[in-house]
Amino acid sequence: MRRRTGSVLKRRGGWWARVTFTDPVTGKRRDIQRRADTRKAALDLRDQLLREFDTTEGRSFAHDYASFEEFAGHFAERFLIAPEYHDGRKVAGLRSYKTQLGHLDVLKVSFGRRQLREIRYGDLVVFRSERLKAITKYGRSRSIASVNRELALLHRMLRVASREGWLIQNPFDAGEPLIRLADERQRQRILTFVEEKRLLDACEADEQRKHLKAILIGLLDTGCRFGELKKLTWADVDVVADELTIRAMNTKTLTARVVGITPRLKVELRLLFGDGKVDETLVFGIRSNVKRAFASAKKIAGIGDLRLHDLRHTTASRLCTKLELPQVGRILGHTQPRTTYRYVNADAGTRTRAAEILHDLQQVSVDNKVER
Repeated sequence: MRRRTGSVLKRRGGWWARVTFTDPVTGKRRDIQRRADTRKAALDLRDQLLREFDTTEGRSFAHDYASFEEFAGHFAERFLIAPEYHDGRKVAGLRSYKTQLGHLDVLKVSFGRRQLREIRYGDLVVFRSERLKAITKYGRSRSIASVNRELALLHRMLRVASREGWLIQNPFDAGEPLIRLADERQRQRILTFVEEKRLLDACEADEQRKHLKAILIGLLDTGCRFGELKKLTWADVDVVADELTIRAMNTKTLTARVVGITPRLKVELRLLFGDGKVDETLVFGIRSNVKRAFASAKKIAGIGDLRLHDLRHTTASRLCTKLELPQVGRILGHTQPRTTYRYVNADAGTRTRAAEILHDLQQVSVDNKVER
């Protein structure tokens, strides 16, 4: 029996394109028919259906009228799963699966009831535009970066849909790229030493914020991510060698690294240790976040636009005044030099020193000419 046959039929009410084939999954014969207004349109539609069969081996016909929400459920079940670890290494799942599920909820609101095959490139353009105009729950403008993350998930979903036969063509491929990382605004905020003192003093001013001081010093003196220090246990602390071990499963790049302990951080760690802790006890005792305490400390210190992650930028910029870029990257746990470069910002002091260096070089050149 032939794998598939195509024909055109004339019936009351118009022309019909027909494709008969053996279902590759069930082994049963199936009959697919589509209506057309003219014989020529029916012939074109028949050829299109035959090409679709050859491309997907008939799998796509099972999802002819599938909605985006149906595929979203299929995708979430198979691809957006919690991470699984073995010997400290991730062997399955996504570390960011909760964030991805949040992005998926946004996509389902916009495309949920739409037939998956009816989503066009123009719909993606409209989605991007509307999301950029939408105000966040905090009353702020939505960033290009956050919309790019939503688009990245949508692009991956539609790529999987094409690969598994739910779609014939990914609509992202029908126009210019919609995800432009170059458009994302890079943070340039660096904490000055004066601001740092005011911020730490604000932590000391209230008993409820004293726990914040240790974590802020930890962030500034190690360049670690907040999530890395939050998951740090006493088993990872070596006060004899003055080292902290950041476990692979707690890092963004899934690569373990060791960072040094500064004298002032060592003081804070000894205070936290107290009478002794169990090895697997969290060093900083934080299980959620410190947003409220951090916001309060910033207000008292008179510091406005500052995020916890800006402390990592601050550390990188400070280190780059004494160390080479690759060395700083190793300390921060970066795998790509360009990632470290994004973290290195020129503050007022750096710009002043650069101007002085250029002036000195120019003066040396002038002096040499005069001597000649």
